[in-house]
Amino acid sequence: MILRVALLPTVLLGLVNVSIAQRSDCCESYCYNDDHDRTQVQHFATKTAYEVIRIPDTDKQHIVPNCRPVKLWSLNRHGTRLPSKGDIQKLPRLLKMLQDAIMENYFGRRTLPDNGRMCEEDLELLRGWNWNPNITEQYESVLTTAGWEEVKYFALRTKNRYWDIIGPTYEPKKYLFRHTNAQRTEASFKAFVEGLFGTEEAKRVKPVPASDPDRLLKPYDYCPDYANNKARDERDENAEANKFTRTPLFISTVWDISQRLGFRHNLSVEQIDAMWSMCRFEQAWHLSMTSPFCSAFTKDQVRVLEYKEDLQYYYSNSYGYQHSQNLACHAVADMLKHLGTTEEPLMVSYFTHDSELQLFLAALGAKRDHVPLRADNFATMRNRQYTSSNIPFAANIVAVKYQCTEPQEPVKVIFFLNERPIMLDWCRVGLCNWSDVKRQYQRFSEGNCDQMFCFGSGASEMRLSFTIFLLGATTLVAWTRLSIF
Repeated sequence: MILRVALLPTVLLGLVNVSIAQRSDCCESYCYNDDHDRTQVQHFATKTAYEVIRIPDTDKQHIVPNCRPVKLWSLNRHGTRLPSKGDIQKLPRLLKMLQDAIMENYFGRRTLPDNGRMCEEDLELLRGWNWNPNITEQYESVLTTAGWEEVKYFALRTKNRYWDIIGPTYEPKKYLFRHTNAQRTEASFKAFVEGLFGTEEAKRVKPVPASDPDRLLKPYDYCPDYANNKARDERDENAEANKFTRTPLFISTVWDISQRLGFRHNLSVEQIDAMWSMCRFEQAWHLSMTSPFCSAFTKDQVRVLEYKEDLQYYYSNSYGYQHSQNLACHAVADMLKHLGTTEEPLMVSYFTHDSELQLFLAALGAKRDHVPLRADNFATMRNRQYTSSNIPFAANIVAVKYQCTEPQEPVKVIFFLNERPIMLDWCRVGLCNWSDVKRQYQRFSEGNCDQMFCFGSGASEMRLSFTIFLLGATTLVAWTRLSIF
């Protein structure tokens, strides 16, 4: 079956096809199965697997001469999950149709390109692909076995690095844990404490119950302007992400992908997104295996798809949204409160979602480029600081307080993103004076977060969608780890 979903208006598509017809080939030759480096897996936006971006176990950037760690505060994204309900409803049928059409293109119609065609190994992988029947709506968005493991082993590394804080045994007063009202964050919390304390001892660990409303870990669910801004960007044809899909770069990328798969028409953005989503999920679930749908894309094409998602996130969760730097007010204030005292708990760890981590980074002023991301500056933003791939599955932001022997500024803080120090302009190679931290973020510690996080415009309101989510959440039965194979 040929899938003919138009990407462009007819006139524009005709002009593009005339231009492309003058080219002698469609794209670079690439075989995913034979690529042992696969550097593009580090650019899978927020569906990037944590293991492909984390630092080596031997890294020592947490060690500060003449200083010892005394407190730790962290914000953690859940580990690798299954697709959402909407994806589970849509992807199996759409991907099966694409799979059948690609096979027909190559072996029936023989419309494969002269250059840049898929290699035999990739074709055979794609021919054998099937949707895992265990992935049903009952298990929407639940944490996978891979997700459990990546969070657990992050906890083990954290314990090894900060033994002075964590110590050998669980002492309830030393710790504060909390997660959102979602299976994947609750399961991630359980994986984390298992890594810290072992299977049996972890059973004793009780988190602080999630609040309602949860402005600490999900403030965006209680801010109408945030929801309106996101919806407006999705509809507005002049939003940067939407404009990017009309650039010559993106149009030619769509054409190259379509040609590589044997189509003589442009696939739709929805179809390409479906293949890319499946590629990223499967690769995160099984790092040592090859995801068949990843073979549809070359490394350069992945960079283009990543940038499209970066533009979406940048204008909803980061510096492209004018209120982004205040939405995580409660979380920043909480961090300052806990690090600002010598009292217990000594370790605070929260488990939340990618949007909160992006908003928290914006509140810190971290990962900010001098030039905003736009639809027209992809070529000059290759080495940009902001990228949604910085918030992979199991992403983490950790603030560690150090007591040092330096007489003038004995208290220091290092902010880590995915175990790497965050370089802030006002800190010395990532090492910040506590007095500077308090000064930089004074507006959060001294302001009224209930007003600041949603700028005084309906901070007490709750979106209807969140209410529906809570009602639906009561029906979930999958509150334990799910092995998807």
